[in-house]
Amino acid sequence: MEPLTEHREINGPLVYGFLRLVGVSAARHTALAASLTAYCRGHELQLAAVFTDRESSGPDSAAFTGLLDVLALPDAYGVIAPAMSHLGPKTIAAERARRIRTAGSRLLLVRRPHTAHHTPASDALRFRPPPQTGNHPRPGHRAMRATMTETTQRFFTARPESIGQARTFATEVLSTWGLLGRVEDIRLCVSELATNALVHGAVTDHGFLVKLAADNDVVRLEVHDRLAKHPVARQAADTDASGRGLILVSVLADGWGVQDHAPFGKFVWSCFKAAGETAP
Repeated sequence: MEPLTEHREINGPLVYGFLRLVGVSAARHTALAASLTAYCRGHELQLAAVFTDRESSGPDSAAFTGLLDVLALPDAYGVIAPAMSHLGPKTIAAERARRIRTAGSRLLLVRRPHTAHHTPASDALRFRPPPQTGNHPRPGHRAMRATMTETTQRFFTARPESIGQARTFATEVLSTWGLLGRVEDIRLCVSELATNALVHGAVTDHGFLVKLAADNDVVRLEVHDRLAKHPVARQAADTDASGRGLILVSVLADGWGVQDHAPFGKFVWSCFKAAGETAP
């Protein structure tokens, strides 16, 4: 996908960057730092600081210890790194990733592993598939329950301002339903899918539609547009500023897929389990 097309400052969830720069040139350092900044700007994340690890020892470096300290702050949303290798060699990276998750934070990578959007069968949620409207969900995409107790939708015109309006719509709906436990994840996915629809799927004067549905423990998001071509999650280089929209959705959502919509067009859906935290 393309970078967000809104011309305004972004004040999204607070994240902290992490770079491992053992034997890295100054030019490479600059490019990697720029990739974090571009990623956060394109995905509505607020980059608060970047921790730089210049040690080649175990997981408890000064930089990583400092990162864990700030993740304990109430406003910390997650950690952004160029790739898994920036958490260290394989065993150290696995341990650091575990500690980040234990802290209750998201781990977002500019370049995801090649298997990031595939779902192991043992990890799939036990949802019934949604009603079929022309084709089956693509292999590797998880399905969700069809029966919902709350549902609402809104149409947005094909203009840049609609992305922010779609986010606001989702936030207001989730607040009304008292389902704020995954609100930041859902807002980010609204932005990614709405931007895809605006840049690649909206026909002039037709725009896109955002639909939200919920039962007791699942929120389902759908973004409909008028073009039949299905989007594909693709790999991007460490320093690319765009091309990761569906990869981010696959990280944040508990399941996602693409379906045709009769008589024309398609919709991209994503679902979020354990979203039942009530509003204060």
